[in-house]
Amino acid sequence: MVVVGVSDVAVDAPVGGELLLRRQRDFTTLFTGATLSRLATEMNSVTVVLFVLSVTHSPRLAGLTVAAATFPTIVTGPLIGAWLDQTRHRRIAFLSSPVVLCTVMAAYLLTAHHVPGWAFILLAFVAGLPSPIRTGGFSGLIPTVVPEPVLPRAYGMEAVSYNIAGIAGPAIAGLIAGTASPEWAVTATGLAALVAAVVIARVPISPGLPSASRPMRAALREGLSLLWHVPSLRAVTVATTFSQGFFGLVVLGFPLFAHALGHKRAVGGLLFSMLAIGALVGSLTWTRMAGRFSEERAAFVAMGVFGVTLAAVSIAPNLAAALVAAALAGFFEGPLLAATLNLRQRLAPEHLRTQVFTTAASMKIGAFSIGSAVAGAIAAGVGARGMLAAAGLGQLFSLATGLAVRR
Repeated sequence: MVVVGVSDVAVDAPVGGELLLRRQRDFTTLFTGATLSRLATEMNSVTVVLFVLSVTHSPRLAGLTVAAATFPTIVTGPLIGAWLDQTRHRRIAFLSSPVVLCTVMAAYLLTAHHVPGWAFILLAFVAGLPSPIRTGGFSGLIPTVVPEPVLPRAYGMEAVSYNIAGIAGPAIAGLIAGTASPEWAVTATGLAALVAAVVIARVPISPGLPSASRPMRAALREGLSLLWHVPSLRAVTVATTFSQGFFGLVVLGFPLFAHALGHKRAVGGLLFSMLAIGALVGSLTWTRMAGRFSEERAAFVAMGVFGVTLAAVSIAPNLAAALVAAALAGFFEGPLLAATLNLRQRLAPEHLRTQVFTTAASMKIGAFSIGSAVAGAIAAGVGARGMLAAAGLGQLFSLATGLAVRR
């Protein structure tokens, strides 16, 4: 019944709904702050790989560093989400995320050639601790600044936020690292995080809703129970978690694939950017159709096509063909993310909303870290093309797993 109601809004006034969303100044500020924070994060993902490779020349250590930045969210996601739903200090929490990232970038520059490899892993771990705030945290704030009739479009734009960051972040990091040096890419990442902190300070963030009758431990159990016992949430959460695990191979696969095609490893950032450009177009296309289709069905269809097109990158004979295939894969990744986000906000009650977003996001990021951790070993065994083929076909496995657990 909820889907029908949203569909009625989208059909009756598709243009008016878009104009109404644009008139929400609080949403515009939130969108800008979230996008800048995610931009710094996306830059960091590419910057760390190129920086560690330049300093240590070890693909295995580079993969472990990325994994360290993402793996903590498996634990911190549910905890931070439950805390954000209840704390009166949410503004400080959201500001801490870019501040921590900026501090870690400074530490990279100061210790680059004076510390053992494990120190890079430790710094990446610290940078990853507030990651759930950058992902699910911002997503949970949207219903507090947007009226219900335009929520489907708002979450379509939330997917666009990820896409914009995904386009600009890897491109900027790769361009700076390729034309200047990885050290300058680290500096630029720190500056981006600093700017994000300035903008986030202006975001209208309302306090949480503390409840003495519902302690955090009970809230954690309730949120996890909701994710598992609602069939649609269970199916999409399991599928997208496995999906991100296989996608973790791409973070190392793209730079190595660019090198295999005769280009600098930094050119791999262009493949990430084309993937994100396609996702941006796909997300914007989805905002025009939001509410007209079942979010769950749309997510699964998009995941299947995304897997096929991502696997097609592995057989590209040259960089141009690889860029086109990456853009096509991204076009279907955009609706997958938008539909998933809207499904979560529709099925999660207000007092659990942020926790649902951060927990599901942390599971995805944790799976991504596992994929990144084993990427170096897989690269040694099957090469860059094999990695990308495995990443694409893994999406089909994820789809099948999600459909299986739904029953």
